[in-house]
Formats: sequence, structure tokens, C-alpha cells
Amino acid sequence: MVKHPLGERMQALLPIVQGLAEMFGPDCEVVLHDVAELPHSIVAIENGAVTGRTVGDVPTDRMLRNLRSADETQDVRLYISSHDGKILKSLAVTLRDEDGEPFGLLGLNYDISDVVQAQRTLANFTAVGRLGSGAVPESGEIFAGDIRDVVAGMITKILNEMGRTPGAMSREEKMEVVKRLEERGAFLVKRSAEQVAEALDLSRYTIFAYLKEIRHGDGATVHPAARRSSGGRP
Repeated sequence: MVKHPLGERMQALLPIVQGLAEMFGPDCEVVLHDVAELPHSIVAIENGAVTGRTVGDVPTDRMLRNLRSADETQDVRLYISSHDGKILKSLAVTLRDEDGEPFGLLGLNYDISDVVQAQRTLANFTAVGRLGSGAVPESGEIFAGDIRDVVAGMITKILNEMGRTPGAMSREEKMEVVKRLEERGAFLVKRSAEQVAEALDLSRYTIFAYLKEIRHGDGATVHPAARRSSGGRP
């Protein structure tokens, strides 16, 4: 993988990445994504041991989903996710250019596992206070160093949701898998169509045909990155 020099916008954000990491300490991962570098979108990261990622690694499934629906996504999002048994309080800030198009994302992933455990211990002693309903961990945001692992995780999630295996699926069910992957941004990734085709035992031309039918049918506005990732196909 060739690492490209950072553009001026990204270079200007490096002191913020470093400053936030210094402010919050080693339990807080600070990561900067460049949309133009997808799938190897991480161009700067501090305290990467929190999720095990480094520069040149890939976005999570949540980031892909938000890019796919960029017009409907809040620019600043605070949520709870999980990774390898850790509970992470996460902040994601979408970075937009002068035309309102996303060009990057600034993320913080704060490992609050010890805090939550301490809170639960205190709750057992006092029988008051508990982890608020707004902080219930969201199951399994996919952090990985290889974009194929992210896409594979997205496919597995959807198959589990549907309770089906590819070999037992009808055409309509396989199209539903493709539709959900499209909604979650899987096809923003180059060559993901081939990976999905292999997982569903279909040809990549069938995947492109499904995508054309899905996009024509729902009238969805496709982010420019999605068009690039599918080689300009509809």
C-alpha cells in the first residue's frame, strides 16, 4: 500500500489529533480518516492500542454506513460501542468541505471499561445508580486493519439478522442482503462486490445487477465515493 502525502486540510488537523490524545490520555484513541484514501482511510492516529489500529488501516462499518447516508447523518455523533470486550464511548465528527461534501472524519474512542466496572461495583454496594440507558453498548462495531474483514463482518451480521445461510437463500433473500449492505455503505469499498458475490455464491455481474435494481427502485442518492468504488457502474 502506497502512503500518499497528507493534503493541507489533513495536515492542519494533526495538532488537534495530538492535542486531544494528550488531553485525554492513553485510554482515548484519536483517529483521523481521509475519505479520499478509502479503504485505507486512517491517515493519523494516536493511542491506537485501544482498537489495535494504525495509519493505513480501514474504516469501521459504522463509518461506511454514515458515509453512505451522509445527508441524513448528524455531523457530530456520540455513542457507545464495543471492541474485544471493551466498552468504548465514541465521538465521531464528520468533516465537510465548502460544498458540504464529507472529506474526512475525526473520531475519539475512549475505553471506559474500568469506569463502567467501578460504577457497577458501587451500584452493588449502594443499590442506587447504574449505567444509564443511553450508555448501553451497541453490539459489535467492527474495528479491523483490513477492509475485507470489515465487509466480511457486515455480511455475517446481516446473515445472522436474517437467520439464513447463503445456500438456503432465494434470489429475493440474497437481494435483501445486498440491499442491506448497500444501505450500510459496504459498496463504498473497492472490489467489495467481488467479496459479496463470493460470500453469496453469485457472480459479481449479478451483484451489479442487484445494485442497479435496488438503486433504481429506492431512488437513493449515492455518495460519489460509492460510484468510484463500483467502477462507475450504476
